[in-house]
Amino acid sequence: THIPGNDYSAFNGKIEKDMMGSDVLAIPDPKPRSVKNGYDSAVLLSGYASDNYYHFVSEVLPSLVLMKDRVKESLASTNTNSQGKAKDIVIVPNLQHEFVEGFFRLMLPEAFVQDDDSSMVSRLLGRQEDKLSPHIVQWGSDKHPTDDGEEVVKYASHHPIVYARRLYAAAWDQPAEAPLGGPSHCLTPAALLRNMQQAVWKAVEKVKGKAKRSSKPTIVYCSRSSSPTRKLKEETELLARLEELASTMNAELVMFEKKSTDANSTSSASPTPLEFIAETVELFQSATVVVGVHGASLANIAFSRPDTTIVELGLEGLPQASHYRHVSNSLGLKHVDVFLSKDPRSLGATEVKLRKGGLEKVLNAVGSGLKQDGKASSVEDKSEL
Repeated sequence: THIPGNDYSAFNGKIEKDMMGSDVLAIPDPKPRSVKNGYDSAVLLSGYASDNYYHFVSEVLPSLVLMKDRVKESLASTNTNSQGKAKDIVIVPNLQHEFVEGFFRLMLPEAFVQDDDSSMVSRLLGRQEDKLSPHIVQWGSDKHPTDDGEEVVKYASHHPIVYARRLYAAAWDQPAEAPLGGPSHCLTPAALLRNMQQAVWKAVEKVKGKAKRSSKPTIVYCSRSSSPTRKLKEETELLARLEELASTMNAELVMFEKKSTDANSTSSASPTPLEFIAETVELFQSATVVVGVHGASLANIAFSRPDTTIVELGLEGLPQASHYRHVSNSLGLKHVDVFLSKDPRSLGATEVKLRKGGLEKVLNAVGSGLKQDGKASSVEDKSEL
């Protein structure tokens, strides 16, 4: 298998070479005792790059919705071995990633159970702490860096080798060709994306109540200013022009940035993982236009309403370039590609920039999306009315 999370110690750390000469880890041969003491069943909700936000939203969430009955049966199972260990499990991406925790709290609250060992102080304050169900097995690195460079451990797990008599997993065929041409790469069927979208909307409504749409059209700008790659060189100028356009068309501009990974933050204003995910879904569900450089935040267009305009500042000629256009095509969104200047570093570029005339293309696409929404009107138009 490929090196999971660049953890060279996984699977006993035995390194081999694949046919392309890349490092891979050899999975150890099963030990008879391990197989004998294995699980009766395992539901797989983790796969290729599941700790990447795009892959989580477009692959793990549809799998969860598709297999939710099976997952709930496993979590409710009383089947245990002689040591009292659960025999039916659900394998999930590591909850060290806060978006993973947030979505599982939203979509599968049964994955968390009351912790009877909660501290006395927590119980006196009326805060009942919880813990993961014993049926949950995490797959992935158990550490991640915080903003100050330190590593924290919240939900401990590694890269376990699991033996089970029955495996439940969701799989689907890839389209022969991607929307922008070339080979397809990790594209989920439209029907599964639509089912996932409806399930997430319903779950958020259950948590927060029915969302109230703003009387003004909303432009959501996905910033990568805090990301290590693909920062937009013209972001300051673009934001100023978007603000001007929003004012002219009686719209609202909202800047979206991913949540900090600092698990040690004690700020009372910092939302919990569940709150942040619910607020994110509501924001993109209410959006009229979404603008952003190709990156994980654009995966949230999976929660946008049909006819929302998506303006992607994207990369040309890559298999990944079709990811968000495919989501748009699947969910009835209006997708506009504004390609960035070519850079040999591609996805790994620290900074990206628009091609000549790109800024005006973005603004024209945003303005068109606002006009088509039906709620936007210029200040001058309002005064005449």
